[in-house]
Parts: sequence; structure tokens; C-alpha cells
Amino acid sequence: MRVKCNLEKLTKVKIIDSNKIYSGNISLKVDTFKLNKNMIKKEVVEHLPSVGVIPLLDEDFAPKIILVTQYRHAVRKTTLEIPAGKIERGESPKKAALREMAEEIGYSGKLSQILKWNLAPGYSTELMHVFVATNLKKIKRQKLDDDENIIVKNMRLTTAIQKCFNGEISDCKTIAALLAYSKLNK
Repeated sequence: MRVKCNLEKLTKVKIIDSNKIYSGNISLKVDTFKLNKNMIKKEVVEHLPSVGVIPLLDEDFAPKIILVTQYRHAVRKTTLEIPAGKIERGESPKKAALREMAEEIGYSGKLSQILKWNLAPGYSTELMHVFVATNLKKIKRQKLDDDENIIVKNMRLTTAIQKCFNGEISDCKTIAALLAYSKLNK
């Protein structure tokens, strides 16, 4: 028997204070709130929503995907990832996904949203919309952002999933997106 419950009603939260301590491409604030009977202080990263795209190349026998490598300064290494990026103000998730694909891999295609999730709900507001892109068409690549040094990599989906398990892919959005896609398409 399944029991439905409203998690919001189980937790009593009252925000006492919210202090923004940094504002830029992301913002950082410190919230003070009462959780049940305890007073809590928590840092919160305010981040625009984002998109991630699983671009599928047409293949007869085994799906191939397009991934990108790029340097990630916070972890001081180059990572292998799905194309992704922030949704600009006033932009729809679908429009952002098409823009990111054009900028990062030089393709356009038909998009289908498969999931959305909070990337790090313990400290960030970022909500990511995940799309699968099919019927890919090569287009002229737009200018990359200053912090992007992207190399495009095509590989079989099965190879990418192996890389998730052997540590060659360490980016959580990519791991979650690829595993979710493979499970949904069995």
C-alpha cells in the first residue's frame, strides 16, 4: 500500500533573515531560519536555471552521442560532459538548449525534455532541464564563452556509460542524464 504525504507539511520552516553577501553571475546569501524548533544558518547559492542536452547521432546499430570536454577550474581538471549551460533571463528551457547545442557542438535538432532536477539542493537553487536531441543537423558554430575551451567528442552511448562507472566521466549531471536516458530507452 502506498501512502501519500505532503513533505511540505512535515517540515515546519520559518525564515527569520536572508542576507545577500555576494551578487554576480551567481549570488550567495545566508539564510537564518527556524526548522521545527532549531535555529539554522545556511549558505545558499542562487543560480539561474540551466539545461543539459543528450545529442543523439543517427546510427543504424548502436546509438552515438556527442559529448564535450572542457576545463573546470573549481575541480582543476578537464571533464567530459553533455552540452549544458544557464538559461538566460527571458529564455525558455527549449530555446536555451538549442542555443547551448549550437554554441558548444555546432548542431541543431529536435528536442524532447525527459527530466528536470535540482543539481545540488543542499546549497544551490539551480534547476536543470534535461533534453534529448534527435534529427541533428550541422550548423555554423557560434562563439564560445570566454571560459569555454571545448573539444567535441562523439562516442557510443554504451562507451559513455562505461566511462560513468570507471570514473572517466565524473560530472554528476552527465552521469545522471546518461543513466536516466539509457533506463528510459530499454
